[in-house]
Amino acid sequence: MLFFIFGIISGLFSASHNDYSAYFGFDPFDDSNPGFLFFFFKHNIKVALLLWSGAITFGGTTLLDLTFNGMILGSAVKTTIDQIGLIKTLLLILPHGLFEIPALIIAGAAGFKIPYELLRFALGKKDRIISEEDAKEFSSSFFSLPL
Repeated sequence: MLFFIFGIISGLFSASHNDYSAYFGFDPFDDSNPGFLFFFFKHNIKVALLLWSGAITFGGTTLLDLTFNGMILGSAVKTTIDQIGLIKTLLLILPHGLFEIPALIIAGAAGFKIPYELLRFALGKKDRIISEEDAKEFSSSFFSLPL
């Protein structure tokens, strides 16, 4: 979660010094683009898989993906606030973000779970590399997809 928050702060700072309006200047309720929901669904599946891939990259992809997604969120929020104001921005982000952001953080925690358990084993803090309980915790995060 720390990396995600760092990313958000970096994104806010970056958007304060750069104009990202061309990237975040679309209306999510525009009916002329019926494929936007599929785009978000497909994107969130990719994000979840990248977050989980930290289990085989010793947390590297999870760290980068959490930071990068935080930066996108921070810069999008700052840019959108500048365009349409705080209240409208919150009304656009909160219904979707209430589910997606916690799911993103849970998937990120899953990406750090296996490396964490391997490190504990290497330091002699546990007897088995991956226990049955560890595997259940990791696989249960599959149901927290950030959709």
